[in-house]
Amino acid sequence: MLSRSSFFYHKNLLACILACLIAVSALFFLVPPPQQTEIAWQEYSLPHIQRDMDQGKVILISAISSKDLLILYYEARYSHDPAMLQFLRTHPVSCYRIDLASLSEEQFQAWQGYYDSLSPLGVVLLVQTPEKDAVMETIKVDGDQLSPQHLISRLEKLLARRNTKTGAGV
Repeated sequence: MLSRSSFFYHKNLLACILACLIAVSALFFLVPPPQQTEIAWQEYSLPHIQRDMDQGKVILISAISSKDLLILYYEARYSHDPAMLQFLRTHPVSCYRIDLASLSEEQFQAWQGYYDSLSPLGVVLLVQTPEKDAVMETIKVDGDQLSPQHLISRLEKLLARRNTKTGAGV
């Protein structure tokens, strides 16, 4: 048989547990989920890039070197910018990242040949036009050129040129 003090102890313990569950549930439902604070980078993949271009998306490739602090600074500046994040949430843009320092010499030379670039660090923008032509723009490491506002402006121009047809009707 429970004593009177044991009964009140269990009752108070149950009330505290219930209050905690209600508080946690209220936080879960009332507090909005955290906003994305950085670009959701995908690993560089030519097949995925081609698929995204075929779907009418503009491609943003960040070509970085984990050994170059300047390019890491510029990428951090635009990849955490609220205006840039908002733009990417509301437009069909796929973002890829490649660390050129991790490539073998052969892979690095292939990268340079493919993107026709002697100074490959920076951003590559790609889009497929309705005529199935690929348009490429490169933006080399430069503080003004890699500003979020400039990147958004360049992305908007490419969005206007993109192939808006999907694979179903082509």
